[in-house]
Amino acid sequence: MGVNVSKRQFSTMLDFSSLDIPMTIKNIPIRSVYNFGKVIGTGRFGIVREAQAKGSKIKVAIKSISKSLLHGMDNALKREIEILAKLDHPNIIRFYEAYEDDQYINIVMENCCGGDLFKKIINAGNFDEDQTRIILKQILLAVNYLHDNKIVHRDLKPANFLFCKSEEGAMLKLADFGLSSRFTRRSDTFRIAVGTTHYMAPEVINGCYTFKCDIWSIGVIMYAMLSGNFPFHSKFECEIYKQIEKGDINIEDKIWESISAEAKDLLKKLLCVNHFQRLSASEALAHPWFSPLNKQPVHMDQSTLKAFQEYSKISNFQKEALSILVKLLSVDEIMELNSMFLDLEVNGFITMKTLNKALKNSGYQLARKEIKELMKSIAIDKNGKINHSEFLAAVVASKHHLQHEEIWLTFQHIDAEKKGYITSNDIKIAFERSGHKMNDKHLHKIMSEIGKNIQSQISLGEFVEVFQKIHM
Repeated sequence: MGVNVSKRQFSTMLDFSSLDIPMTIKNIPIRSVYNFGKVIGTGRFGIVREAQAKGSKIKVAIKSISKSLLHGMDNALKREIEILAKLDHPNIIRFYEAYEDDQYINIVMENCCGGDLFKKIINAGNFDEDQTRIILKQILLAVNYLHDNKIVHRDLKPANFLFCKSEEGAMLKLADFGLSSRFTRRSDTFRIAVGTTHYMAPEVINGCYTFKCDIWSIGVIMYAMLSGNFPFHSKFECEIYKQIEKGDINIEDKIWESISAEAKDLLKKLLCVNHFQRLSASEALAHPWFSPLNKQPVHMDQSTLKAFQEYSKISNFQKEALSILVKLLSVDEIMELNSMFLDLEVNGFITMKTLNKALKNSGYQLARKEIKELMKSIAIDKNGKINHSEFLAAVVASKHHLQHEEIWLTFQHIDAEKKGYITSNDIKIAFERSGHKMNDKHLHKIMSEIGKNIQSQISLGEFVEVFQKIHM
């Protein structure tokens, strides 16, 4: 890309003090659960390996971080894991679980085997506008979801975007949340300069910035995809900082002659030095340059509506179990469902307004009360919106024939101590690891639905029966 990416980081301090979410780390040997495979990545604190759950064909990626290299940052890393457990979007890498022993903290994630965006740009030289548009929309969707959930990434760069498969047109996933942080209000500012030099916003260098720093980084990524170069580059890092603070970008070279005025307009609005005037992710997605990707009015097919209606009738225990199972399904198994969700979602959720519109466009005349009940029965978190995992859980059982291996893997996930049975406490811990809080009242309710009390044990056979009843 003309210039090597600087690896310098001003600071690795993380700020997760305001978080109040359950711990998600298991204290059992990870090799008792997974067979480790080849190394697929290396970093400053450890390595990433391909792995496979024992007794399963499902492949994952495991990042093993050496505690001896963390230098007292163990708690910060654990808070990063807790943020990961909360994220739920098709364009963000899926977190499965985490393990800790005396030497390592191991993070189990989705295995994105298609390589990163940085390598794609290097190999291609640059992308045309159509390719850039498709990729940039996915980047903005991921970041818009983060910002709506009051999370700033702070290290957006092509190397942190992974393709889930090697095939052309594979979905892009945002990864590496090591420098991410929470904010309470959109006006909140951060003082510690973090990130990778070429992608830093001017206000980050000056030490007073907001979540809008991510938008500047996206502008740099867009520039790199279209031209194959950085907008700001020099042999000397101090010179790069000066160029960034000035914000003058060169779009006069020959390679820019074929780039549309709309693309250049969006680029300037992303790389706007004044972050108050810089576009937000949602505003960028509404830019006319993305109009070729705007589809016809969103529809909902009959099988999806039927899946929603059937899902509303199953027990809370079945819903909770399905919410775990969908996190364990492979990319291939949910690829079509991911596309369906992205067609329907607004800012990472399906709202009642969106669902009602999709149903009307498809010719279904459901009463408002019925639509409201559907929403209520699907949204496990009871927030009036259907998130990604809830959508998958609602449609996966009817659109995808559940295999015994997948049900077994879900059981194994809940039976973290490998006792051969699960208890109400195992269930509570499993859902907390997935980012869901479960109070005792709800726990009693889901146990009673399958004829069990709070002290009961559930065998694998009984667990399989629970899933089989979904298809009856």
